[in-house]
Amino acid sequence: MSVSGGAFSNAARNAGKLARSPVSWAFAVVILAIQALVGSAGGIDALGFWYENLGLSRGGFLAGKVWQIFSYGFLHGGWLHAGVNALFVLVIGSRVEDMAGRPMTAKVVVAGIFGGGVAHLALGSGLLVGLSGGCVALLLLLTTLSPQSRMFPVPVTGRSLGLGILVAELFMALVNPASGWPVLSDIGRWFEGHGMASWFDLGHACHFGGGLAGWICGRWILRPRVTLARLRQDRARREGE
Repeated sequence: MSVSGGAFSNAARNAGKLARSPVSWAFAVVILAIQALVGSAGGIDALGFWYENLGLSRGGFLAGKVWQIFSYGFLHGGWLHAGVNALFVLVIGSRVEDMAGRPMTAKVVVAGIFGGGVAHLALGSGLLVGLSGGCVALLLLLTTLSPQSRMFPVPVTGRSLGLGILVAELFMALVNPASGWPVLSDIGRWFEGHGMASWFDLGHACHFGGGLAGWICGRWILRPRVTLARLRQDRARREGE
C-alpha cells in the first residue's frame, strides 16, 4: 500500500507542478502552434524561404541576419521534432519552474537558445532549427541545482548526468565529419562507416552550447550571497587579524 500510495502521491505532485508552470506551457504551445502553421502551409518544402531566413546558419548570420540566433529555436523539422521538444519543456521545465521560479525558467530557455546558437556557429554546420538548446539548458540547470538527486530513468546522480551530457555532446560535435577537424572528423567517418551516420543528424553543438548555458545559470543561482551577517563575520575576522 505504501508503494502504491507513494506512486500516486508522486504522480499527483508532478501533475500539480505541471499545472502551475505557465512558462513551460507557453513555450510548448508556441512551438506546437508554429509547427501547425508550418504544416498547414505545406511544410519545410513549401516554406524553404522562411527556414533559410529564420533558421540559423553561419552564412546567413554572417550576412547580417542576426535574428537567426533566436528565431531558429521556434522552428522545427517536423511534428516529431516539435513534439519531443514540447514534451521535454513540459516535463523538465515544470520541475525547474517549481525550484527556480518562472522568470528564471524563461531566462534559462532563452539563454539555452542563444548558447546553442553560438555553439552551432562555432562548431556546427548546416541549417539549425529547434528548441533543443533551450531544452538541454533546462536539464543542465536541473542537474546543477540537484547534483545529488537520482535522475530517473538513468541511475546516476544529477552531477554525473550533467557532466556526461556536456562531454558527450562536445565530443559528437567535434567528431562530426562535416566539422573538418583534423583527426577528429576521421573518427566521425569511422562511425559513419559502421552504420551510425544518423547520429550526426542531431545538433550536438547546439546541445552542448545550450547545456553549457544552463550550467552557467545554475552556478550563478548557487553563487555565495552577500548578507549582513556575512559582512559582519568578514569584518570581525579582519579586525581579529
